[in-house]
Amino acid sequence: MAAELQPITAEFYADRILAGWEAYIIAEERSAPSRRPYTYASSYEACTRKLVLLITDGDKVPPFPPEVLAKFHRGKDRERNMKIDLNLVGRMSEPRFELVGEQERFELRDHKGRVAITGKVDFQLDFGRGKPIAPVECKDWDTNVTARINTFDDVMRGEWTRKGGYQLLCYLYGANREFGFLLLPRPGLPKLIPVSLYDHLDLVEEFLQKAEQALDHKEAGTLPDYIQDAGECRRCAFYGSVCNPPIASLAAQVLTDPELESSLERRESLKSAADEYGDLDTDIKKRLRGVESGVAGHFILEGKWQKQTTFAIPEKIKAEYAKTDPKGKFILQITRM
Repeated sequence: MAAELQPITAEFYADRILAGWEAYIIAEERSAPSRRPYTYASSYEACTRKLVLLITDGDKVPPFPPEVLAKFHRGKDRERNMKIDLNLVGRMSEPRFELVGEQERFELRDHKGRVAITGKVDFQLDFGRGKPIAPVECKDWDTNVTARINTFDDVMRGEWTRKGGYQLLCYLYGANREFGFLLLPRPGLPKLIPVSLYDHLDLVEEFLQKAEQALDHKEAGTLPDYIQDAGECRRCAFYGSVCNPPIASLAAQVLTDPELESSLERRESLKSAADEYGDLDTDIKKRLRGVESGVAGHFILEGKWQKQTTFAIPEKIKAEYAKTDPKGKFILQITRM
């Protein structure tokens, strides 16, 4: 008997287009995790132990899933478009500027002369002869995150965003530039966050010291002590595999998705407002039950009655048709660490 042909529908094509899109993103963006000879400027970590593991065991980091790779891909597209726009903006600004030094590599050496931190800067703004050249790092962060950033201090408060802050500070330090900018795309006009090196030299020294310690441990074949922060441990890609800190916890899935984390942070910031709204909404509607038309201050109140049907089903019948599915209901509790 001939195999039954599957009907060709819009859903059929949509599924296959998305499958092809996923394959394209993986081919374009996925690179195998690997060890590294030093610390990357974009990889600042509060935990020095993790910096060592990124050098010695970086090949054991789980790869990013296709959804996250797709966000990285869109971010690169946005950054390219921003550079095109900036070239045109430079002709209309006063003073004028032009883009130079795209993807310029830099390195910082530790007190022992070893290369400790390396990285690249997206580009620089050249304002002309006798004027400073300002490095620019473009970061396409989630819009919920960008909306809460107005100063460089805001950047350094975020678990994910501070990596970009340290990255730009390292370049300013290595190139001896007095100031630079973080360029943050958003739906409207972008945000341009000024960054002063001399106001944050202590942060560069802290990062360089951590990177130097990481090289010392690599050469000695040792690891630093565990960081005393369970939250950092649970976020770590090495947690539960090559690094097992003595914290009481069930096996946890580590989700390496910066956008998911920013959404959770935004959810947490709205929680109190949502709770207050829910309480007020319930109280107000209880007090106004039965009011079909009214005005209160600047608010118009319109209500209407609707039919409601209820069924009085005997308990014996309910029990006869009751079914229990051990996985029929999923309850997720989200707690900020």
